Amino acid sequence: MSISSREDANKYYQVVNKLIDNYIEEHSIRPSKLRNYLKNGSDKFEKFVNRNGLKDISGINQILTDVIDDRVHMEKDGVLTFENFKFFESDEFKVLSLTQCLYKGIGKSDIKTEKFIADHFDVNLSDIDIIDSDKHLFKVKGWKDENTLIVYNNDEFDIIQKNIKEYLLNEFLKKEIELVGITIKLENVVDNKKFEDQLESLLNEDNIIDLITKSIEKDGDFKFEKGNEYYLWID
Repeated sequence: MSISSREDANKYYQVVNKLIDNYIEEHSIRPSKLRNYLKNGSDKFEKFVNRNGLKDISGINQILTDVIDDRVHMEKDGVLTFENFKFFESDEFKVLSLTQCLYKGIGKSDIKTEKFIADHFDVNLSDIDIIDSDKHLFKVKGWKDENTLIVYNNDEFDIIQKNIKEYLLNEFLKKEIELVGITIKLENVVDNKKFEDQLESLLNEDNIIDLITKSIEKDGDFKFEKGNEYYLWID
């Protein structure tokens, strides 16, 4: 179905606006972080379109992108009520721990992940048990033994990487330094963009993999493997 009139376009803009507002509330995501979680062309972007019955609407991707951009600009330009601003500043909308970086905005695992696991271990789908779909935690029954594993696809790994950068920035800005008896809060003097650029250069794929491995060590002795478009930690 194509959007052939202004009335059609307005209708779908209203529909997508409501869906995006619900998504922000459901996943506790600040509007400025929407592009991290719903990047145009990503697996999560396509899932969002399909899950909400919009797949067959020609031009819906552009409408969704426009609405996301609008929410991002509203927050950056300060076009928010005081109540909304306080709401987004609450702890619920922040990444408060390294472990939380692995779940915030990721969403549940899906059948594509299960099919990848089946191919990777050369087993049937019936040999795969979902222990926790929110944590992407599975158990696989092989020919000789049983493995527990955590699996993320490329898009999910990218979201985790952005979550970690946000977490480290927030932790850094909490710090204070004392100079000749004067206490200075870093959040008042640091250029956030420069710090983010520095993190970008330091946090490469290997660093992120190491941080994820350390974060999940409490759940087992996980070893990392890279599969086709997937990242696996196998116990």
